[in-house]
Amino acid sequence: MKVAVVGPAYPYRGGIAHYTSLLASHLAAQHHTRLYGFERQYPNWLFPGRSQLDPSPAPLVDIDTRRWLIPWWPISWRRVMRDWIAWQPDRIVMQWWVPFMAPMTAWLLSRARRMGIHSTLICHNVLPHERSRIDTFLGRLALTRADRLIVHTTAERDRARELLPNASIEVSPLPTYAQFRSSAWTRESALAKLNLDGNVLLFFGLVRPYKGLIDLIDALPKVLHEIDVKLLVVGEIWGDGDRYRSRVNELNLQPHVQFVDRYVSNDEAAMYFAAADLVVLPYREATGSAVVQLAFGLGRPVVATRAGGMGDVVEDGVTGYLVEPQDVEGLSAAIIRFFREDRAVAFRAAVEHRLGRFSWDRLIEIIER
Repeated sequence: MKVAVVGPAYPYRGGIAHYTSLLASHLAAQHHTRLYGFERQYPNWLFPGRSQLDPSPAPLVDIDTRRWLIPWWPISWRRVMRDWIAWQPDRIVMQWWVPFMAPMTAWLLSRARRMGIHSTLICHNVLPHERSRIDTFLGRLALTRADRLIVHTTAERDRARELLPNASIEVSPLPTYAQFRSSAWTRESALAKLNLDGNVLLFFGLVRPYKGLIDLIDALPKVLHEIDVKLLVVGEIWGDGDRYRSRVNELNLQPHVQFVDRYVSNDEAAMYFAAADLVVLPYREATGSAVVQLAFGLGRPVVATRAGGMGDVVEDGVTGYLVEPQDVEGLSAAIIRFFREDRAVAFRAAVEHRLGRFSWDRLIEIIER
């Protein structure tokens, strides 16, 4: 089967870029696959971060990418379409995560439908976390053009069903990011590199208000009353970073909190996860989270909230603990319980045992079907 995969990929950064590359590489093991990426992804004025590019010296997986697309430049869309006309793919698999891509996505899917090519849209966020009416309009514009939608949580399935009652929608768990594993890092070598010892908590990924970092900071004093811990906040802060640092200062947590306010390379990510005892995801709102699958892929248990689809992935008391969103007391209690009851070994064993549940094979089987 010939499969055309469309989405962000290296050298652009982020979890969806990693996802697109991993998906294309797994498909390529069984099918003739072409990956169509971006020549330019966002105009600089629209992107809130410091750089759109991945600082990693090499991609997570090595796969050829046709870096042709510019979302606001229709001539680039036509270049992809001409390649499809010549190559005649059997399937189009596109990534959907932000309404800015709606005109390009809708146009490509409409042309694929006219050519009789079956299209699947993988929806990472059916609608944005912070959305407006125009986002709903743009989402419907793009999603109605696909023959089928794949989402990664039941919460996103319900959201898609509200938007498109008659759509064909399938749920497949977000696959593992175990490819981040690196034999270069043991816990001892990672702690030595970071000049750390003792118990380590990790908050990883872009820092945005809906991810609830402020709740984790507020939970730390109670945790520290029972357990000595260090919190690593690793990820570029979007918005007001002083809000978090000021709260750390107000609570006199400076010796216990370290900010790494930047997007880190793949190898650095593996190092930080190797150093961590526990990954904490105190999200106030969520669709799914690649950070959970990154933690599990690297053998680390989590404490997460029940926001969005977290409860579909984290088995409470088995691979981590679940608490309610914005429940600072519950968050601190779960962290304390993890260390007091010495659950690290049991939770890590459970995480490893269940990795097959999040294999890429399940997603590929749905695409093939």
